[in-house]
Amino acid sequence: MTRSTDVLIVGAGPVGLCLALALDQQAIRVRVIDKQPSFSGESKAVTLQPRTLEIFQMLGVADRLLQAGVANPVMNMYAGTQRATVLRYDRLESEFPFYLHLHQGRTERELVQALSDRGVVVERDTRLEDFRQDDSGVTARLARAGGVTEEVQVPFLVGCDGGHSQVRAVLGLPFTGARYDDNWIMTDVRIPNMSLARDERHGFILDRFPFVVLNLGDDYYRLISARPPDSPLKGQAPTLDEFRAIMTPLGLGHWKLEDPLWLTQYQPSQRLVSQYRVGRVFVAGDAAHVNTPIAAQGLNTGVLDAINLAWKLALAVRGKARACLLDSYHGERHPAAVSMFAENDRLTLLVFGANPVLRYLARKQLRLLNLPALNLKNVLKTSQLGVHYRRGPVTQAAVDPRGARAAQAAFKRGQAEPGDRVPHFRLEAEHPTSIHAVLRPDRHTLLVLGGERPDPDRMRALARHAQQRHGDQLHIHFVLGGQAASGFDPANLGKAWADVRHHAHRALGAKRAGGVLIRPDAHIAARFALDAPESLDAYFQALLC
Repeated sequence: MTRSTDVLIVGAGPVGLCLALALDQQAIRVRVIDKQPSFSGESKAVTLQPRTLEIFQMLGVADRLLQAGVANPVMNMYAGTQRATVLRYDRLESEFPFYLHLHQGRTERELVQALSDRGVVVERDTRLEDFRQDDSGVTARLARAGGVTEEVQVPFLVGCDGGHSQVRAVLGLPFTGARYDDNWIMTDVRIPNMSLARDERHGFILDRFPFVVLNLGDDYYRLISARPPDSPLKGQAPTLDEFRAIMTPLGLGHWKLEDPLWLTQYQPSQRLVSQYRVGRVFVAGDAAHVNTPIAAQGLNTGVLDAINLAWKLALAVRGKARACLLDSYHGERHPAAVSMFAENDRLTLLVFGANPVLRYLARKQLRLLNLPALNLKNVLKTSQLGVHYRRGPVTQAAVDPRGARAAQAAFKRGQAEPGDRVPHFRLEAEHPTSIHAVLRPDRHTLLVLGGERPDPDRMRALARHAQQRHGDQLHIHFVLGGQAASGFDPANLGKAWADVRHHAHRALGAKRAGGVLIRPDAHIAARFALDAPESLDAYFQALLC
C-alpha cells in the first residue's frame, strides 16, 4: 500500500485537470488517473465561457487556451431566416468578453501539458475499481492494463469521472432527473465556403428545433440541431445530407460540408446527485450533474465546482478546515446546479415546446433582447459571471452577520456583496492589470482600499493586523484611489496599486476606505471598514481550526 498523495482525482477531463492545477498551486500532492488509454477523439464540449476563462487566468493557463481557440464576441439569433437580435458578449464586464470555442480534446491537452510542466503526470489506462473510507482516509483499489492492481491510501478522493461515475456508484448516491424526448444531432465538419460571419456564433430558432453554427477554427464548424420526438430518424446516427436538408430552407444549402470529424446523436438528460460530499469523498463535474447542452453549461459548471472545492480541500489536507467549510462545497455548488437546471428547462420549453404559444413567446423574447438591459441580463446568465453564493454558508452574512451589517457604512448594499464573483476591474502599477490576473487560488486576497484620500498609516495598520493574525492565509494588496502608488510605502506588507480613475473602488461598491477579503475562488468573502479588522478575524475564526 502506498501513501504519497494528498488527493486522488479520478478522471482526467477538464474538471479533474482544473482541480489538479488548483491543488498543485497550493503545494497539495495530487494523483490523477483516467481509465481511458488516451485522449478522446470526440470533441464533446467546445465552449469556454468568460467566467471559466477568468478561472483559467488565475491558474496560469488562459493564454495557451486563447492561442488554441477561436473567440466569438457575439451570437446572431434568427427567427427562421430573419435575424431577430444579436447577443452581445462583448459588452460583458470581464477581461474575456467573448465565448472561446475549442475542442475539448485540445483543452485537455493544454491542461495536461500545464500539469506536466509542473511535474504532475496523468496516469492513463488506470481504473478505479473500489474504495472504502474511515475517519483517517480513503483506501482505493486501482487496476491498470494487463490486470496489475494497486491499493493506495489517501486523505481525500474526488470523482471527476463523468456521467457514469464509478465514484458515485460506489458511494451509492442517487442521481435523479429526467431524460428529454429531444434527439440532438451534431457534427464537426469543414465548411470552406462559409457565408456567415466566421468569428460570430449563429443560432436559428426554427419551427420545432434549433440550428446552431459555431466556429472551431481552420474552416471547421460545429453544427447542432435536433429532431422532433416523432422523427423516424430518432436514435440513428445523422448524415451530412440530414444537415443539408435543415440548412437548405435557411438559404445555406450551398455550403460544402467536407471531412466531418464526427457525426453523433443523443438524447440529453438533466440529472443531479443528492450529495456532493460523503465523508472524505467528493464528486464534481458530470459525476455530480449532467444537463442539456442548450446553453453550453456543463463543462463550465464543472470548472466552477473544481475551483470552489480546491481551496477548501487544500485547507482540509493541512488540517486547518472546520467541517463546515468542507460541507459548504455541497451547500454552494448544489444550489448553483439547481438554478442552472431551472434555466435550462425554461430555455428547452421555449425552443422545443410543442405549445404554439410558447414558440410565439420564444420569438417575441428574441426581439425584446434588442433592449440593451435585457440583452446584458440574458448573456450574464449563460456566461456564469452572475453565479453567486450570497446565501451560502461561508460568506460574511452567514458567519459574521453583525460585521456584514456594519460594513454597509463603508460599502454599498447590493453591489459586490459577500458571495458575489469579484467584478472585473484593472489595477495600475507598472502597467494596468486585470484583478483576475492578480488573484491566486492558493490563498485569500485582502484588498486594502484607500478611498478618496488614502491614509497610509491606517491602511498599513489594517495590513499589519492581517499579516500578524492570518499571514499564512493571505496575499495583501493596497489599492490607492486617485493617485499613483509609486509614492506609497507598503512597508513589506504587500503590493501597492493605483486606482487612478476609481474603477476598482466603484466596482467594489466602496463608499470610503475599507477592506475587501476575496476567497481563492475569486468570490468576495467579507467587507469591512478600515478600522474594523475584527470582521476579518471573525471570518477566519468561523472557518479555520
